[in-house]
Order: sequence, then structure tokens, then C-alpha cells
Amino acid sequence: MTKLSKDLIEMRDNNIGRLFQHAARCYSEQALSLLHERGFSDISLYHTVLISNLSSTGDQITTIADKAGITKQAMGQLVNELEKKGYIRKTQSPVDKRSYLIQFTERGQDALRAAYEVKLIIEKEYAEILGESNAKKLRNLLQKLINH
Repeated sequence: MTKLSKDLIEMRDNNIGRLFQHAARCYSEQALSLLHERGFSDISLYHTVLISNLSSTGDQITTIADKAGITKQAMGQLVNELEKKGYIRKTQSPVDKRSYLIQFTERGQDALRAAYEVKLIIEKEYAEILGESNAKKLRNLLQKLINH
């Protein structure tokens, strides 16, 4: 078996993609922990795939799955789980009778409000760590990369 070079190992461990993934994971775990503290302890990171991709007016399962980059079947499982937990409801789509419209329930909307508060707390913490100017720069640079 060939040994990997030191440079390759360094690039693998510290490339910008991996740093993005690690930073996103840290953010998500902190946000989830704060959300749990606010009474939404039955939501997992897995559930946030649906929650973060469902529009406030509701969407069809295929639309949410496409936005999330997962299969319709996987999204269907998330829909069923979050419906049982009372965060979303599934109703017949007024546009296409063969599909369902997924919408937030009152509890789901409460979770969204709590998530908004959590995001403000984390952003304030990041501004304290990086400095206000650097936090603003980071946001702008990330947006620039996304828009590119």
C-alpha cells in the first residue's frame, strides 16, 4: 500500500471545502443545542434538512427534496416524522390533486421563531469572536462565493 504524502494529507485535512463543512457542522450543532434549550428537543439535525428548505407558504415534497438535494423518498420520511411530531401538516395540494402541500403548523412556526432567535445569538457570538467588521466581511464573502 502506497503511503500518502505529507502535502496530500495536509490538503485533505485543511482544504477550504473541509473547513466550510466543519464550520457549518459546528454552527448547526450549536443552533440545535440552543433550539433544544428552548423546548424543541425532539428536532434532530436530520429534521433541519426539511425545516430549512420548506417555504413559509408551503411546498410540495418534490420541491423541498430538490432544494435540499435529497430523494423524494427521503424527504417523504422526514415529512412523516415531523408531521407525527406536530411541526408540519400534509394536505392535498390545491394545484395537483396527486400530491401533498407541506406546511408548518403553529408548533412549526414557533420553532421557526425560536430558530430565528438562535441565529441572532450565534451571529452575535461570531461578531464577538471575529470582530464586527470581520463578521460582516465574512458574510459578504460567503454571499459572493454563493452568487458566483
